[in-house]
Amino acid sequence: MRRLSLTLVLLASACGGHAPAPWGAAPATVAAGPLPRGPSEPVQGLPMPSLDVPWTPPSLVAGDVEPLAGALASHEAIALRLGPRFGGPEAMTRIEALVHALRPGVAIAGEELLAEPFAGIALPLAREPDDAGARPRYRFEGRMAVGDPHERPPSAASAVLVIADAELDPGQWRALPARAVGSCQAPMVALAAGQEQSLAELEPFLDHADDTLWQVYRPALAAILPQLLAELEPYREPKRRAELDDAREHEQHQCGHAYWQHLQAYARCGETLAACAPAPRVFLMGGARIGTAEPNVWIPEGCAAAVGRDYVQDLRDVAAEAAEVAQEHLAPSWSALADRAGAITEVYEALEDVCTPRRRRFAEADLRAARGRLSAIGQALASDEGALPVGGWVLAGEPFHVPGYGPVQQVARYHAGPGSASQTAVEQARALRELLLGRALCRSGQPALPLAVALVQGGGEVEFFGYFFEEELSCGELPPLQAGATAQ
Repeated sequence: MRRLSLTLVLLASACGGHAPAPWGAAPATVAAGPLPRGPSEPVQGLPMPSLDVPWTPPSLVAGDVEPLAGALASHEAIALRLGPRFGGPEAMTRIEALVHALRPGVAIAGEELLAEPFAGIALPLAREPDDAGARPRYRFEGRMAVGDPHERPPSAASAVLVIADAELDPGQWRALPARAVGSCQAPMVALAAGQEQSLAELEPFLDHADDTLWQVYRPALAAILPQLLAELEPYREPKRRAELDDAREHEQHQCGHAYWQHLQAYARCGETLAACAPAPRVFLMGGARIGTAEPNVWIPEGCAAAVGRDYVQDLRDVAAEAAEVAQEHLAPSWSALADRAGAITEVYEALEDVCTPRRRRFAEADLRAARGRLSAIGQALASDEGALPVGGWVLAGEPFHVPGYGPVQQVARYHAGPGSASQTAVEQARALRELLLGRALCRSGQPALPLAVALVQGGGEVEFFGYFFEEELSCGELPPLQAGATAQ
């Protein structure tokens, strides 16, 4: 059984066709013999589990707001001592809103800007022991004198909240393991399960497509290959510049030898598909494609003109004509389902992109819209809709890359048609990516170093110390990034 992970999404099966007539040669007659019969018609769509599951694109975090909120809860009034970044009424308003969000009803007894609130204090980088998925907490040993050591907070305040840029070594900060809140595990697991089950469902059709393609492609290749090899025989052995008359002849020989090497992979093809690496197959990558994994031989630019023929294109034409013949023997219903299974890779790539942890926040409305799009993708993939009348295989040459496999030259692609389930899944996946990458808030990632935050009692006892990226504490109208706000 063919099995693919979502990170190495490659699926082979097949189709075939006629070979083009070699230059100056009579057209080849392809005798493929009886073509294999395909499986019976599918009775349902892909066996996809629901994608209407909880998920949130991960956001990088520097600290944990919960213990700060817990420390503030025991105080009726606090004073603020802030770094120079928070000068001005707008910045001060943001800090006041932060404090009241973490400790509703607390009184702010005084506000003061200091040039270096943490001057002379060795800021720690040691984290509290925790698991890799927890928000980081930090150890602060001893007492902390903030600002003038002889100055006490206002008598109405029982503690001072200090917030300023953390004066840290950038290299040491970057060396700390990154932490994030939010997870896309649930939809990733559902996609992987759906892909595995879909491939199992498609296996009989894919085997049939393999056999059909090989049955047509093998005699077509055999009809053209001897003449191509004969034409390139003079270039079989490499020659040095000194062995040739001039630079033009040397360039021609280099090109001819490169083409000769390219053809050797085809010359080694045996009697079975497994023994012919460059034979065309179906790859489920962003849809259903027929492609050929061409030999890894570098052909210099201009070689077709230098030797008078483009041998690479000739062999692509064999694969393309093979695909054109074979697709007539592939049931549209199964081809459409294969195309839909191939769309899973694009869904996965979109989700993987938006789920890469970044410094950002999201509005709840945008998260609901993104989850709704993913749910609609799952419904489209699992739909019992059959092939549309306008769907079909279309010859189209372009290169694409298959993770874990390498470069592949496409010769044909299945177009399911406007409004089809696979097109809906692909379009929604692209819209999902555009939505979340475009609507993310507070995503500049600057400054690179976090804020240092401390809650200090009048005697210098430190009730809380931690680091936060600014967007964790304040990001437009969003609340601080607490446990109950991980969706934002």
